[in-house]
Amino acid sequence: MTQTHVHHAGSNVGLARFVPDPGLFRVSAVRVGMALAGDWLMIAAAFAAAVAFAHPLAYACAAIVIARSQLALAVMMHEGAHGSLARNRRVNDVLGQLLAAGPLWLSLRTYRAGHLKHHRAPMQADDPVALLFGVHDYPVTRGRLIVRLLAYACGIGYVTSVVKLARGAFAHALPKAEKSRAYAAWEIASMLAGNGALFGALALVGHPLLYVALWIVPSITLLPFAGQVRAIFEHAGLLAGADQSRNARTIVRRSWQTFLFGPHGIHFHIEHHLFTRMPFHNLPVVHRQLAQLRLLPDGNLYAGYGAVLRDVSAR
Repeated sequence: MTQTHVHHAGSNVGLARFVPDPGLFRVSAVRVGMALAGDWLMIAAAFAAAVAFAHPLAYACAAIVIARSQLALAVMMHEGAHGSLARNRRVNDVLGQLLAAGPLWLSLRTYRAGHLKHHRAPMQADDPVALLFGVHDYPVTRGRLIVRLLAYACGIGYVTSVVKLARGAFAHALPKAEKSRAYAAWEIASMLAGNGALFGALALVGHPLLYVALWIVPSITLLPFAGQVRAIFEHAGLLAGADQSRNARTIVRRSWQTFLFGPHGIHFHIEHHLFTRMPFHNLPVVHRQLAQLRLLPDGNLYAGYGAVLRDVSAR
């Protein structure tokens, strides 16, 4: 078994013996290209519809589609953090920063440092993901869950998280990403290039304010809301442990819910935690194999996000 194939099964002997086909760890340039192109085409279509119809309902629908596409880009950034966008590491990082992280005003390298720490020991006290999304204290009351989700949908959750980050509330848990000045400048350039292209295109057709209304506003309201739902689904209420099939969850089939909250197969989250170097397009395959062998814990398998939200809250 090569290091690429090592999974986090802990003392789960049956799971530890399972070795996926090495071909499942190969990145498909075609699948990655189609995924990124699809995300950006959906963004372009939403802006085009908003420009063409110029109606509040059209704006609302466009905001939802764009926020979903922003979440999809964040998932592709996540793939880049694991080196799953291209076989060449430099190409992987350029794609992840220029086409996914940069347009969202994010740094792939900074994200990678914290995210890989999360994978080493999810739901431990210093898990950066659990701390940033605030999922350590579940289950909570139904009312508190609703308040938290509404806070994110209104932008309050985003602002609160940014303030905490600025004050160093998570400094003890967030590892520092090593960057040269040249690399930091490249990241800033990628952010300016992506957002400048969006703003420029909208200004060219006479609607520059749509950049704020349909790109920035969804990115601090609907996107954090969707990210919070995703974070709750993935780990909230589960205990830390070496067997990572038991401290993550999987939505077992695609639906409109996974389209909105689990794009690019991220809803196969147990499988992702077991095989972190497996690209998103092969997670459904390994899920079927694990399910056929009954190697996945039934209590961590769900048909949709609503059932998870019910399980992590009480009246």
